[in-house]
Amino acid sequence: MISLDQARTKRMVAIHGWSGVVLGLLLYVVVLTGAVAVFDNEIGRWSKGVGSGNPQITSLVHRAVSERAAALDPSFHEEIVVTATDERVIRMSFQRHERHPETGNMTDYAEMYFVDPATGETVEHKSGYLVDLFVRDQEDALKRFLVDLHIRLHVPGNLGLYLTGILGLVMLVAAVSGLVMHRHLIRDLFTASRAQGRLSDRRDRHVLAAAWGLPFSILLAFTGAFFSFAISLGVPIVAMVAFGGDQEALIATVIGPPEAQSEVVPARLASLDYIVLESGKIAGAPPISMAIEGYGTSEASVTTTHGFADGNLTSTTLMWDGVSRAFLGEKPILGLEPSAGSAVVSLMAPLHFGNFGGLVSRTVWLAMGLAMAFVIGTGMQMWVHRREADRLWRRFGVAVEITLWGLPFALLTSAVAFFIALQFSDTLWWTPAGFLIGCAMAIVLGLKARDPGDVLRPWVGALCLGLPVLRHLMGGTSWSEALLRGDVSVLTIDILLLIGGVWLLRLYEWLDRERLRPFAEPAE
Repeated sequence: MISLDQARTKRMVAIHGWSGVVLGLLLYVVVLTGAVAVFDNEIGRWSKGVGSGNPQITSLVHRAVSERAAALDPSFHEEIVVTATDERVIRMSFQRHERHPETGNMTDYAEMYFVDPATGETVEHKSGYLVDLFVRDQEDALKRFLVDLHIRLHVPGNLGLYLTGILGLVMLVAAVSGLVMHRHLIRDLFTASRAQGRLSDRRDRHVLAAAWGLPFSILLAFTGAFFSFAISLGVPIVAMVAFGGDQEALIATVIGPPEAQSEVVPARLASLDYIVLESGKIAGAPPISMAIEGYGTSEASVTTTHGFADGNLTSTTLMWDGVSRAFLGEKPILGLEPSAGSAVVSLMAPLHFGNFGGLVSRTVWLAMGLAMAFVIGTGMQMWVHRREADRLWRRFGVAVEITLWGLPFALLTSAVAFFIALQFSDTLWWTPAGFLIGCAMAIVLGLKARDPGDVLRPWVGALCLGLPVLRHLMGGTSWSEALLRGDVSVLTIDILLLIGGVWLLRLYEWLDRERLRPFAEPAE
């Protein structure tokens, strides 16, 4: 506990309150969608109805790469990227760097093959600019929509990253100020139920959730702001300060200078099958992607990227000589040699996304993310309650209630639109359209209701229960099929939705038994 005098306490309360209210509704959107996006890979497999649950590159990839490389123009040998996908096929992308005719930016044009690793046959072939190939994927529309809503709120360009970065800093201020002003942090970790046998009001629940979630809130706020600002502002600023504005010099310093140009000498590529096997032994986990540069020349190099090995919080990237197949060492995320800075940066992604421990860690991150969203929502409710005598604040309170329940309602309607469009129309158009339709419905229902939460909450519960049924009716994978194939993604998302639906429809009244009583203490 930090001791503050009365004047400093009041200032800290003001900072804490206003940091939560200013941009609070957008912060709630980012936090709630972030909690959902923790299961982005599972949502992708769930929405597609296909997936292995454990994608990895097999040791039978060399022949498949060699045959397709031989059939292509050598310009597509600049970079070859081999990636394991959820559909139990290997994606091979043969790329060359050229200018995009629409944007004018230099980008990669690819000949992309989806190959069955068991037979070596091409399942699907696509050609085009990488940015366009991934954007046009109809089956991935729901996952991309949810992730982009969290990362940039669908605001174009770097403006979206700036906005979510600012929101991360706002949450960091609210969390730190809450920690500083907490008078009884240890006691609040074990807030006991009142005489009635339950928490008496929203303030108790807000304090309890906030006390347990403070370290997590600070962690997520810091790492989220880091990701938003690292590329959008970090690279240009560092380049300007340290390299006279030369971003290419900065990148060369961070990831290494480009290889010196020399006469191209043809050479046979080392066995990729050998590299796959050996890299898996060194990293402790099979490779999930492989990049080959300088294919067919003496300058060839291979880089393998691996998932999380047992006991590791970070993924591993290994470097190999593409001709002699000699192991060259582990590639740090920053710089040319391992360093403390590189180690810290490599921890940012697993700590933010919670993907280091499989379903267990992601479930914990989901629960803590929902708790953070709850803290933000109840905090805004209490702030408005304290000022309910003011008509403007009462109107803001209506907006708060509509947002708290309208956002999950709209997220669910976007999923409904996706599944229907997957069979009959364009998911890339209907998924965001379904979200906007849900937003409009929530606003209309909320404005007409005395208590928007009482109206919208049952609808959210009903949609949670209805989505697994709709997915199945639209041709989705059954639970038995998913279990036979060893993929728990379908069961995981369906069960989470069913639990949420039952809780909202059957148990939500328990949380509102005290809603007509005044708050036990003024909101702080």
